[in-house]
Amino acid sequence: MYAGGGDEEVLPHQVWTGLLGEFRNQLARLNAGTVQVRDALPPDVGADLGPALSDMEASLDGLTGLVSWLGAVTAPGEQIISDLADVIDRALVIAGPWLRPSLRISLGSRVGAVRNRSRAVEGALAAVVVALVNAPGSRRGAVLDELHIGALAGRGAVVVEVETRGAQTSRPTSWHWLLAERLAAVAGGTLEPLPDRAGVGIRFQ
Repeated sequence: MYAGGGDEEVLPHQVWTGLLGEFRNQLARLNAGTVQVRDALPPDVGADLGPALSDMEASLDGLTGLVSWLGAVTAPGEQIISDLADVIDRALVIAGPWLRPSLRISLGSRVGAVRNRSRAVEGALAAVVVALVNAPGSRRGAVLDELHIGALAGRGAVVVEVETRGAQTSRPTSWHWLLAERLAAVAGGTLEPLPDRAGVGIRFQ
């Protein structure tokens, strides 16, 4: 994927696959060790270290989400058919570390299926959610407090809609948004604003 200069070649996918596989292994060991330490601490010590351990676990969840995105970008593979309900559930897990606890997420219809390569669709959806949540509000002090996610099928296409409620957001310009565009394209999808509401749709033909 990376070629920084004229004398450098793109790294083969086997290298990325090996690197990500080893990173996942190390991350799993670190996560297991963190849980073991938490469980082994005496109650009085555990209470003192609770906030630090919770922060470590949240960081581990964030690293797991980043690895999922990297895998979706770099991994080759064939297009498979994925159920939208499963895709949306996995997307929210990936996006979770970047979402505020106060954010409310409601779900509409999740009936349908999409072509999916290396879980690119859930990666794209997770990146859209994170980009919208962190986009600047159109009004000073506006806070995005609710998202609604649902799927619509018709006219030979499936659209996964992410509607923002509570605050109108401008078009995101973060790397999450660029990542979402790339991953959507991997699965044959495009990002487009919702025509009558604030939010974004991911359209799959």
